[in-house]
Order: sequence, then structure tokens, then C-alpha cells
Amino acid sequence: MMKNPLIPDILALLHEHTAGISEYLIIKSLDDHIGFEDLGDDYQLALFQKHFMVMNALYQLQQRLAEEHLLLEISPLHIQLTTLPAGTSETQLTESVNAKLGEYYLDWSNFNNTSNEDVEALLENFWKLYISADDRLEALRVLELDAEACEASINRRYRELAAIHHPDKGGDPAVFIRIRQAYETLTPGK
Repeated sequence: MMKNPLIPDILALLHEHTAGISEYLIIKSLDDHIGFEDLGDDYQLALFQKHFMVMNALYQLQQRLAEEHLLLEISPLHIQLTTLPAGTSETQLTESVNAKLGEYYLDWSNFNNTSNEDVEALLENFWKLYISADDRLEALRVLELDAEACEASINRRYRELAAIHHPDKGGDPAVFIRIRQAYETLTPGK
């Protein structure tokens, strides 16, 4: 496994921020202090590459520190170095939910083979998962659609309701805003 050159700088940040630090602050600090510049012409791909490099370093550190009975807790909003809880083994750490993420970020081929289109698909999937089931169901109810409605049905129904309820057509602005909000909820990538 290739040693990530960001490890010493990230370890210094973890030492400095004993209460924890976010991935955003790690990236910002690396940008400010070691000239962690854009890695490509496309902003989203460059941001993904920065994210990947930081997460790769964190998961490499997590493995190495576990051997010393230290726990590196990793989530995008909170990364913290602590001591391993009593009775926790290295095996238990590798079997955690983060183990799958660790496998992904430790494989450099995922960095090398991810294209701009892949990043766009990842972001689109993220936004689809971000919308809660309740929000989706409420939006479908507002548009008077069933749970199996496809994108074409959502678009068609929105146009129909907008033609009736748009303020320029004499409709109630509050009703139109609810319809538009439901449409935005169901089509976040548009």
C-alpha cells in the first residue's frame, strides 16, 4: 500500500485538535498550509480527489494507530483520535460499519479510475438518499401522485398543476409555492 504523503500533516492536525476536527477543516488547513491546490480542471472532480486523499490518509492512520491501541474515529463531520475502549480488539475495528468505507478509500484505483461522470453520479445518488422518505411521500401527496411515480410523471404532473395554480394564471401563490416545493423535493438534481 502506498503511504499517503498527507499522513504527517493530518496527524499534526489531530494532535492539535484533541476534541476532534471536521474533514472540511482538515482540507482547509491543508489548502492553507501546504498549498493543497486544485487537482484538475473540473471543480467537482478536484474536490472529490481532495476528499479521497484525505480519507485515504485517515484510514491508513486508523489502521496503523489501532496497532498502538489508539482509535481514530472517522466521519466527515467529526474526526478524533482517542484511546481504544477497553476490550476492543483490532479485529472488531475492521468489522465496523466504517470498514467498507475504509476498503474503498484504501484502494488507490478508486482515486485513479473515478471520472467526472462518476462524481456527478455519486452526487446525484447522495441527493436522492438525502431526501427523507417522509419528505418524498409528502411531496408526492401534494402533486397527487402515487409512490411509484417516475420522473416523467412527476414532470408532467408538475406542469399540469403549475398551469392551474400559477399566480400569473390567477392561482393562489401559496398553493403554487407548495407545488413548486414538492417538485423541487422530488427532482433535486435538476
